[in-house]
Amino acid sequence: MPSPFGGLSRKFKTLFQRHSRNGPSPAGHQNLDHSGGGEVEIISSSSPPSMNPGLLPLAAITTPTGSRVDLDRNEGHSGLQEPHDEAQSQLPVVHPSTNWGDHQMLGERPRGDMLSPSPPPPPLAPSNSYFSNARDFTVSNLNVNNGVAHAKTLFEYLNPHIAHGAAHNSDERWNAPACHEETRVAIREDIVSWIKHGEGDEDPKKIMWLSGPAGSGKSAIAGSVAETCKGKGLLAATFFFSSFAGASERSSKRGLVATLAHHLSQHDVLHQYKMHLHAAVDRQPDIFRKNLREQASGLILEPLRSIHDTGSRVGWPKAVIIDGLDEVIAAHKKVPADQQAPGASEDDQVEILHVLLTLSKDPSFPFRIFVASRPESNISDFFSTNARDATVNLFLDSKYDPDADIKRFLESKFADIRRRTGISSPLWPGEPALDRLVEMSSGQFIVPATILRWVEAGFPQVQLSEVLQLEQRSTKINPFASLDALYQHILKRAHNPENDPHLVVNWILSITSGVDPTASHVDSSLHSVRFWRQFLGNAEGEFNYRLAPITSLIAVPPPHEISATVTIYHKSLTDFLSDERRCGDDFYVDQVAHNSFLAGRIIRVLKNKGPTPPLSLPTAEQLDFLRAFVWLKLVVCTSSVGNLLCDHRGVFLNFLSECSRADLASCDAAWWACLLLGGTVQHGGEPLRLVNGKSDGFPALAQGIYCGIHRAMKVSTHTIEVQKLMISMT
Repeated sequence: MPSPFGGLSRKFKTLFQRHSRNGPSPAGHQNLDHSGGGEVEIISSSSPPSMNPGLLPLAAITTPTGSRVDLDRNEGHSGLQEPHDEAQSQLPVVHPSTNWGDHQMLGERPRGDMLSPSPPPPPLAPSNSYFSNARDFTVSNLNVNNGVAHAKTLFEYLNPHIAHGAAHNSDERWNAPACHEETRVAIREDIVSWIKHGEGDEDPKKIMWLSGPAGSGKSAIAGSVAETCKGKGLLAATFFFSSFAGASERSSKRGLVATLAHHLSQHDVLHQYKMHLHAAVDRQPDIFRKNLREQASGLILEPLRSIHDTGSRVGWPKAVIIDGLDEVIAAHKKVPADQQAPGASEDDQVEILHVLLTLSKDPSFPFRIFVASRPESNISDFFSTNARDATVNLFLDSKYDPDADIKRFLESKFADIRRRTGISSPLWPGEPALDRLVEMSSGQFIVPATILRWVEAGFPQVQLSEVLQLEQRSTKINPFASLDALYQHILKRAHNPENDPHLVVNWILSITSGVDPTASHVDSSLHSVRFWRQFLGNAEGEFNYRLAPITSLIAVPPPHEISATVTIYHKSLTDFLSDERRCGDDFYVDQVAHNSFLAGRIIRVLKNKGPTPPLSLPTAEQLDFLRAFVWLKLVVCTSSVGNLLCDHRGVFLNFLSECSRADLASCDAAWWACLLLGGTVQHGGEPLRLVNGKSDGFPALAQGIYCGIHRAMKVSTHTIEVQKLMISMT
């Protein structure tokens, strides 16, 4: 009796012969039709499969009863070399027909005496078919790769978990910022040089962290470096986080590892990694539900460790680039970052950093990791502690001469505008205008980029004129809409208490405008971060805690620093906060309300005879505090504050709330009068001067306290009487 698969075997042979005459089909695949109408996909290779009788590749076999059996590769069967082409298709179900004389359903026997046993079929003749000696089976979803059949293609496994928009060249980033070819040249060269030759450094490190204020051009630099690395064959993988635009997957940690693994598998030189990655997800398809550490181990490190030929790394790419780490939003929260539980997003960011550090320390991981982000406190802490010995730190400061780069950027862009709009004057907009724009930028590329978008959106000369005169006159149009959106996004992350949503804004306004402008002769170090911690905070650690989420706008020294100053990165931030139309009700604090806030803090100092929180060294440290305190704008006697004409009672008295008036009544007027009129306090038996041996302005403060207490106690006092008293006490 002939083999029931003889016809199918002949069809296979015929198609193999036809393949030999016509050449391989595209992507190295052969589709073998059979009489049942199904299709079997064979992946061709340089090594032909074994044609020994009875050998089958690894496949999913369905028996006539419907059960599936996974067959191991037969002993001695030579593996197929994996084609480097990406295309690998999942196969449709194949139901080859059996032939017992007539074409009948699989597993169905010919009709006859159902009670009589059927005679066994005669032995089958040897055949060169994969299906020799096989009976009653179904091949289902066969995908053969390197001699191993997989249930799915690698892309089918990864695709649901890839953040496609996070790639540096994704369609979501079609208009992403990029460095002008003549700007940021030095820092881009430094980064690319480290990627190419960093292993030759005296102290080689596998991670580089680029940080800087919001809007300083970090993403533009990261994108430009990615393009440069791609052109040089150095780019291994990228992930550009974003909480502003694009799919939500770009702001979540979930897709990071799968995306990086997918990008690595796309390189021809990493075909062995791709093969082992495919096997890994085939063995553990639920790997994507694991935590990031498990994913990184299973999807990146283990496949790399399986590549035993270290010489195969020749020609591999070198750089993994990750941007916008500070924009990661907690994966388990589908709400805006400002509405999440405190610390949720920060925890995800630190988890990512731990994974990147683990990757960098593994000998099987040959890539350098470049990370760009704002210097948020949790990220800064990680790089200064856990990753200190593994990280090269770059900060976008004056070292790279941003003003010169911004001016070159403006000159180039204005030249383009002149050409496109037909402005004939080669001098427009002129050197003074360029210098003014550079000054407004404060070293931050986001400002000129926003201004140029505004200028190009209308009549250029008029639009530019409005920008240059923005501080001198009001306008119903806001050319800084993009910049304002960024400020609002960051400020919403500040840790304001529920009963005072404007607290951090009041702190910023105090730092930027709270010192008397006539006190230019006073050492600026007097208003160090220690002073602001003591004056604004109610408890130790509160100052750094509340400002930690917005350190991309404000440089806050770490807690152990006492003499460093607080730096506002953007001058335009105070412009934003002072314009109600730009910042809206969420952030706007008018001058009267801010003065009332400052007056309340001043009264608290007067009531406590010093700052809150308490000082660790009461006498000496209190002197340092008081030297700065007496030069606050609302404390020292000045001729005017804005449009408000001041008298000699201390400006803060004009803005006391009822609560502050009650606190003032409990102040020790005699203690303050002795201190301020004499200008000295005793320390170890020796007199210490408050300010440069002078007591300028102190009588005015003492007078203010004296009058304020009498007013709070409803006791009438006249200015002339107080002045006589002050003179007599002096």
